[in-house]
Amino acid sequence: MFTSTCLQTLQNLKMDENLQKKFPPVIELNVGGKLYTTTLLTLVKCKDTMLAAMFSGNYDVKKDQHGRYFIDADGENFHYILNYLRYGELPPQDVAPKIYREATYFGLQGMVEELEKNPSFLAKIHRESFRAQFPGYTKLMNSIINKIYQESSKNTETVSSLLVTLFAKDKKPKLEAFDKNHWCTFKSKNKKRLKVDFVLGPWTSKTKEKEVMDCIVFDFKEQGFTLTHESIGQCSYKCDSPPDYPGEATVENCPRSIFKLSFHWWK
Repeated sequence: MFTSTCLQTLQNLKMDENLQKKFPPVIELNVGGKLYTTTLLTLVKCKDTMLAAMFSGNYDVKKDQHGRYFIDADGENFHYILNYLRYGELPPQDVAPKIYREATYFGLQGMVEELEKNPSFLAKIHRESFRAQFPGYTKLMNSIINKIYQESSKNTETVSSLLVTLFAKDKKPKLEAFDKNHWCTFKSKNKKRLKVDFVLGPWTSKTKEKEVMDCIVFDFKEQGFTLTHESIGQCSYKCDSPPDYPGEATVENCPRSIFKLSFHWWK
């Protein structure tokens, strides 16, 4: 569906004889090496776009060696742009995410807004809003990938595992000696104490730690990784009340949750 801007531009163009003298009515295009033929009216149908600006007569449009106007863009996808300009036609849902990039590049705001209503885009927007709740989320994802990359040449196992601490709330400790800035560790029976690799938290929403871990796993799988995860318990850090503690002797444990991420390289 065309926006009113596109329709108004088309009406104005019919009266702009000077523009039609600067360009032929039929335009030969070389888009990233792929050839197209269309009309001047089609290319400038929607104002405030890259194509309308190129063929406004205000710029020197580059040509290839055969005299075709050259556009530095993905030629394979350009026919979707032309079909939108010609008929107001949107691409099939399965290619919509790819064409969204092209629509943005050419400044076709009406097409961009329509594509953003696609289910895959709505899901993407929802996921981005969800991730935005957690300060440091993107940094965490990049740090995990960098660690795996740096250790890949040294790894002789079929699985790479690391520990991640997630905590929604940063509770005020009861004991003054409790170090709330400690780096979490984990110790299971008959095994040495392991230092957690990464920490994420706190955040202000009511989202639980397990939901955040599910999001992390989903994002890695979207990138092509094969991995599993499990909750292995709480941080092993604890603080004992001092001998002169006025109340009953007590031990304060760190309540933060620890998860194990395992990347499988042979699956």
